[in-house]
Amino acid sequence: MSPVLWKGMEIIVVSGFLGAGKTTFIQKFVKKHQNYENRKFAILINEFGDIGVDGDILKNNGLEIIELPSGCICCSLRMSLPETIDRIFQEIKPDVLLIEPSGIATPYSVIEAIKNSKHAEKYRIKPLICVVDASAFQEMIGDFGKFYGEQIEAADVLLINKIDLVDDAELDKIEKRVQEINPSALTVRTSYCRTIPEVKEAAHKASGSGSDLDVFLETISISPVRHMSKNELEYAIQNVIEGRFGEVIRAKGFVNSDHMYLFQISGKNYEIRIMKNGESGDVLPKAVFIGRNLDSENLRKLFG
Repeated sequence: MSPVLWKGMEIIVVSGFLGAGKTTFIQKFVKKHQNYENRKFAILINEFGDIGVDGDILKNNGLEIIELPSGCICCSLRMSLPETIDRIFQEIKPDVLLIEPSGIATPYSVIEAIKNSKHAEKYRIKPLICVVDASAFQEMIGDFGKFYGEQIEAADVLLINKIDLVDDAELDKIEKRVQEINPSALTVRTSYCRTIPEVKEAAHKASGSGSDLDVFLETISISPVRHMSKNELEYAIQNVIEGRFGEVIRAKGFVNSDHMYLFQISGKNYEIRIMKNGESGDVLPKAVFIGRNLDSENLRKLFG
C-alpha cells in the first residue's frame, strides 16, 4: 500500500491580551475536535517571560507543544517565526497548528510571518480568533488603546470571555464598543471559553500596522517556588492583587503543597486549582509575574 501523501497544515491564531483566556480556549478547542476528529494538533506558544507556564498546562492533553520563551515572536524573534512554522510542518507534521502569541503581540505580525514562511502555499490560515476579557476591558482599552484596538480589529471571531464577572449593562457596553472597533467580526459572549463558534472563512484583514506593544512591561520569573499551603498562597495572591508589589497585570505558576496547585492572576481576578492525579507530571514549582513598577525583591522573598 502506498503511503498517504502529506498535503498541508491548517493554522489557527488565537490572540488576546494578557490573561484573556487564550490557553483556556485552546484546551477547549482541542478537546472538542479531538473527540470526533482523528487529527494531529500542535501548539506554538510564545510566553512573555523566561519561564513557560502555559506549555505545562497544555502538555497534559498529549499535545505537541513548541515554546518560544522570553519576548514576542512578532518582534525580537520575528525572523525565526517563519522558520519555526516550517520546521513544525516538516518534522512534526500536524494537521492543525494553533499559534498562541504573547499577549503583547499583534495578530497582523503573526499572519505576516505565516505568509513569509518557505512553505506558505501549503498552509491554510483559518479564521483569526481574539479572546477579550470582559472583566478587564475598560481598563485595558484605556491603558493600551491603539494596540488593544488592533488586536480586536484584526480578528474574524471575537470571544467576549469572562462574562460571568460583569453585569449585563456593562456587558452590553463592551459588546457595543467591540463591534464599533470591528463590525465585520462574529462576536460571541462566553465564560471559560465554553462557546467555540464554527467559522469557515477568514477575512485576514491586512490594514494594521503590525506594531507590537510599545509599552514597557516588566517580567519576573521565579523558579523554584517555595512550598506553600493553600492559605499561604491565597494570602500572597491577595497582597499581589492589592498592589503591594507594584501593578501586576498578569501572573501564573505552580506551587507545591499537599497537592500541586496552579494559580493564575488576571488584573483583580484570580483562581487556584489543584492539579489532578497524573496531571502534574513533570511540572516543577515556578511562577511568572508581568506588570509595571514591580517589587522584584519582595516578590522573590514571598514566592521564591
